[in-house]
Amino acid sequence: MTPKRSILASFLFMVTLAALFSACSDNALDHYNLGVDYAEKGDLELAIKNWLLTLEERPDDTETNYNLGIALMELKRFSEAEKYLRSASVTGSSDYEIHQALGKTLEELDRLAEAKKSYNMAAAIKKNYPPAYIGLASCAMKQKQYKTAEKYSTIALRGSPREMEGNLILAKAYYEQENYDDAYAQLLSIRHTYPTDTDILLLLGKVMYARHMYEDALAVLKIAGENGRSDSEFYSYLGHTNFALNYFTKAEKYYQLSIFKDKSNPDPLIGIAKTYMKTGEYAKALDAWDKASILRPDDSEIPLGISIVYINTGRFEDGVKILEKLITKKEFPVRALYFLGHAQMRMGKKEDARRSFEEFINLWQGDKALIDEVSQILITL
Repeated sequence: MTPKRSILASFLFMVTLAALFSACSDNALDHYNLGVDYAEKGDLELAIKNWLLTLEERPDDTETNYNLGIALMELKRFSEAEKYLRSASVTGSSDYEIHQALGKTLEELDRLAEAKKSYNMAAAIKKNYPPAYIGLASCAMKQKQYKTAEKYSTIALRGSPREMEGNLILAKAYYEQENYDDAYAQLLSIRHTYPTDTDILLLLGKVMYARHMYEDALAVLKIAGENGRSDSEFYSYLGHTNFALNYFTKAEKYYQLSIFKDKSNPDPLIGIAKTYMKTGEYAKALDAWDKASILRPDDSEIPLGISIVYINTGRFEDGVKILEKLITKKEFPVRALYFLGHAQMRMGKKEDARRSFEEFINLWQGDKALIDEVSQILITL
């Protein structure tokens, strides 16, 4: 964000501003104008120094406080920016842009309730003001209120249909609600407007992956990489996509890159654990599952993965112990019953295996081939 009232100021505005400064010394006006000049040249540090000198004589000047706040936001000094934008919001209480900027600053400080209050003030002053609704949608996304984010971003796009952030938030809201078709359509509608934007490309790749369009997802993710995307999530989805295409060597490579980029991200650890299971490297798989369990202890897929490693390496009792505990949870992966039945059968516990398989058939809603397989096993039992 740039200091709109200084960097984009016209000569007419400067003349008007001079009139506002007529009651104070030429020194204050000189410093203000110097701040404008430095801001226009991109030297925000010197702009800030001069505007601070202006405030020594005019501490309540709305424009100076606003410009200081915007410049500090640009430098990501959000705590300092809040101070000046809040001052500007008192003296310029009817200015929607000030409330919008204050809302953005508070959002960056993760004070979402206060941010929403400022965004709502901006929207109340100027009806159908897209940036205010985008701000409200962004806060809703951070609070995982995806339906609310969908509502506010839709309102924003009515006034500014090609605005990138609004479109991206709406697509993300659809994605998080597993509405992959609408997310896909939304992203396609703006992709040609922003063909190199890596946020759009990454989300499009994730949506394509969710829709099982693996080759298309891989192509889009590669374009994102060519345009500079290189974070942990990006490499993790390259890993997921290659895994889905059975390119396990490439999948491992990208998961390793994802882990290197962010060791606190459990997703690539889970991905690489599954990859090692596919390639029969069970010791490596178990190590990856264990590391993932530390980062995401409540994910039931992780103990399921560990139990499968145990079963595949002949540690049936250890695997059964984990699975029996897992299926007592209120929500558990139904596949746990499938693997529990197989482990019990291999241990010679036929009645236990029968009960596990029968419960699996009652609950399973996935691939019918598993139902057919289990039904045949039950006949033999």
